[in-house]
Amino acid sequence: MRTTTVAGRTWHYSHYLGRSTAEHNESTFGRTGGFIFPVDVVFGDEDILFSVSRGWGNGIPGYIGDIGCRIGKMTIDEDHLGDFARAGFTWPAGLAVAGDGKVYCSDEHECHISVFDPDATFPFPEGNPGEEPLSTWGDKGSAPGQVDGPSGLAFDLNDNLYVVDSRNDRIQLFTKDGQLLDGWGHSGSGDGELSRPWGITVNANGDVYVADWGNNRVQKFSAAGNYLMSFGGADNGAGSLDHPAGVAVDSDGDVYVTDWGNNRVQIYGPDGEVLTALYGDVHELSRAGLYNLNRDPESVKILNRIEDVMPVIEGFVRPTGIAIDKQDRIVVTDARSRLLVYVKDNEYAEPPI
Repeated sequence: MRTTTVAGRTWHYSHYLGRSTAEHNESTFGRTGGFIFPVDVVFGDEDILFSVSRGWGNGIPGYIGDIGCRIGKMTIDEDHLGDFARAGFTWPAGLAVAGDGKVYCSDEHECHISVFDPDATFPFPEGNPGEEPLSTWGDKGSAPGQVDGPSGLAFDLNDNLYVVDSRNDRIQLFTKDGQLLDGWGHSGSGDGELSRPWGITVNANGDVYVADWGNNRVQKFSAAGNYLMSFGGADNGAGSLDHPAGVAVDSDGDVYVTDWGNNRVQIYGPDGEVLTALYGDVHELSRAGLYNLNRDPESVKILNRIEDVMPVIEGFVRPTGIAIDKQDRIVVTDARSRLLVYVKDNEYAEPPI
């Protein structure tokens, strides 16, 4: 077990999920699958996870669109339940789950939000790519209620949806069917101003945290959009950020930021004080990774040529999406097409020497 302890808090690395694949497999390792450049992850009911992949950027013969671009459904214990919305996006960005369980996904290029049935998974390769969502809403533009490059999504305490309107440098609040309720923000680097924001989350009090990508910081707002505080910054030593992508808050109010440019997850206290950082602690392969080696002897040969393979693959690479559940289990996406899982433990005690 890899453990990080600081300021009365402890995080244990647990495991990672998936591998670089568009497949859904039944094998001696159970149901396994993977991701193609996952950019966001969100918890559903119980131990269910949804993760959206951006795909390869091209199609394959016999299919329309990029089948690697899809939403995957799995348990946190790596039981891959299936995929949906396969080849259904151009440039997906953010995920959120509504109170009724429906899955919402933003598409930066198409400038809309799509809504999906969380149980409508489709097998591969038998399933038809590009199945229709339950609904889609959003129009490209800069007028109130329009969006340009929507990225992060988060539901508030009233089950209304915050949308990070990235290229308009603002946050907008919509009903679940796309009716505008509120909005704030404009371009700049001052307090409350934004520059290509990306991720967003809401804490237990309804306060809103925004990963301000272009300004290398996270900003905290009230539910009404009033500026409260910020932390990070490009030149702030151990607490600095380099293009933060995702943000999440745990049950203690600690704030987690996927520090995309620094290949780490920065952790701050509720008041913005720097606590520590996670860098990735992989020390064994996932079930999906083992399945891949089992059917591909050449991969085994390549790994065997590396004297110690784990230091090569253990660290984060361009972490983007992050989600935390009520049990303080932290799940992070990274560019190695996997989800890394940590668990926060407030009762951990160092073993005696």
